[in-house]
Amino acid sequence: MENKKVILITGTSTGIGKACALHLDKLGFKVYAGVRKQADGDNLLKEASGNLIPVILDVTDDNSIKRAVNIVERETGGELYGLVNNAGISLNAPLELIPLSKIKMLMDVNVTGLLAVTKAFIPLLRKSKGRIINISSGHGLLAIPDKSVYAASKFAVQAISDSLRVELRPFNVNVSSIVVGKVNTDVLGKILSDRKEMIESAQTDIVKLYSTLIEFFDKEVKDIPGIDADEVAKIIYKALSHPNPKTQYLIGPGAKKMKKLAGLPVWLRDWLMYKAIYKSKKGEK
Repeated sequence: MENKKVILITGTSTGIGKACALHLDKLGFKVYAGVRKQADGDNLLKEASGNLIPVILDVTDDNSIKRAVNIVERETGGELYGLVNNAGISLNAPLELIPLSKIKMLMDVNVTGLLAVTKAFIPLLRKSKGRIINISSGHGLLAIPDKSVYAASKFAVQAISDSLRVELRPFNVNVSSIVVGKVNTDVLGKILSDRKEMIESAQTDIVKLYSTLIEFFDKEVKDIPGIDADEVAKIIYKALSHPNPKTQYLIGPGAKKMKKLAGLPVWLRDWLMYKAIYKSKKGEK
């Protein structure tokens, strides 16, 4: 049955999106792989079959979204079984160190872009009684220091998923969120590189104020075990193919840990987090 199903995935140039596109393509789905550059689409084709079709799709560009809708509608007769909202960026640093322009860009991609793409494709999904898969994060379950901007966007993704799940139920359109922890891809290297650049570009005296927090989370990222993007792709397949998909899938130890911590009383969560970050500093006093 998979070879009759059409899937659109945003952000397939690298990471989870690429792994998902290639995995679903291998299973026989007709995959429209959203990329921002033709070169990325050409690279995908080298590893894919004829069922995968790269489509230029910038989730922050209304005209780009409209063109993608027109292509899918024209080539499939107006039906789309699955939309995987994967496109996203990450910023990790204390809020005071993050340029406002980067904050706006992140929200434009992670939140407004996801809403715009979903809104545009709902008519096609409604026609086929399809499914929406939103890629979220453990930071969408628990907001921690150093991640305020990214967490805000992923909490929004969870909120959108919860709302649309009921909003689209009369049309038999299922909505699931995939909550991932640390994923071992090239994207992780870029995230760490961007973080380092932001910190180095900030005022030295301000950076010093957050030095303990920055050092803690630099070490935390290195110590958390990661998972392969292919493992996420397999779960996305389950969410697309199971007759009764879960509303939420937790993937990786990081996501599961965040889910447990999110269930604690707020005062206890705050105390534990503060103690974990600053215990070494207190010990020195």
